[in-house]
Amino acid sequence: MSVKPFSIFKIAGIGCAALLLAITARAQRVDPNDPKNVQRGAELIKQAVQARGGERFLSFTNLMSTGTYTPFQKGLSQIPTQFVDYIVYPDKERTEFGKGKKKDRRIQVNVGKTGWVYDGDAETLKDQTDKQIEEHLEGLEFDIDRLLRAAAKGEGVEVGFAGREETRPGERADAVAIRLKSDRTAYLLLDSQTHLPISLSYEKTEDGALVKQETRYNQYVDYDGVKFANIVDFYRNSVQMGRVNYQLIKLNTQVSNELFAKPANTKAIK
Repeated sequence: MSVKPFSIFKIAGIGCAALLLAITARAQRVDPNDPKNVQRGAELIKQAVQARGGERFLSFTNLMSTGTYTPFQKGLSQIPTQFVDYIVYPDKERTEFGKGKKKDRRIQVNVGKTGWVYDGDAETLKDQTDKQIEEHLEGLEFDIDRLLRAAAKGEGVEVGFAGREETRPGERADAVAIRLKSDRTAYLLLDSQTHLPISLSYEKTEDGALVKQETRYNQYVDYDGVKFANIVDFYRNSVQMGRVNYQLIKLNTQVSNELFAKPANTKAIK
């Protein structure tokens, strides 16, 4: 799920505590543009795709997931909220928070560069703001599944081996630099044994200051032939902002287009 302002699928090998030392300094860094490192980067992406499920990972067209999202404030966990999330490639997503009566739910839907939000507490139905849509699109750009699939298929991203990083004493992960269509760069850490993603990080500028966004992936579980991280943690400047715990993920299910259409009014919310 794409967490909007958190996007959940922006969807494991080692514990979060062990990673605290890993992402800040890029030990044994090498030039990802060197031809031999470009080749090595492509090989690492291929290994990661195989570890996730190979062709099954590359070919699913939609997914439905359920679980809980826990926001963090100043690094401390708050009250978790249940969610159900629907993603239809290439550009549709619906995330429902809460359960039961409409007044207890919040729904966020994005289709391409458009979106709407239903707030059950306030009983309002509104178009998303430009900022909300921008945050969602950024979440898609740095979504681990989309990045791996694009890199494996050669769809507008460039990859290169960027060196190795220590994740815990005596253990190092392979780092892959991924240059996006927007010319931004993300750094992907892959477990050197399982080849599964450990973390994805990138930098952005907010209000004139450099901000580091990072997503960490833990406890991989096989769902319908594809491995997904059951725990996904979101960090901003090394401070935890949220956590997603997945309970179920289903691939290639029947998802009605009606889920993404904006209702005429709050009474028409389903």
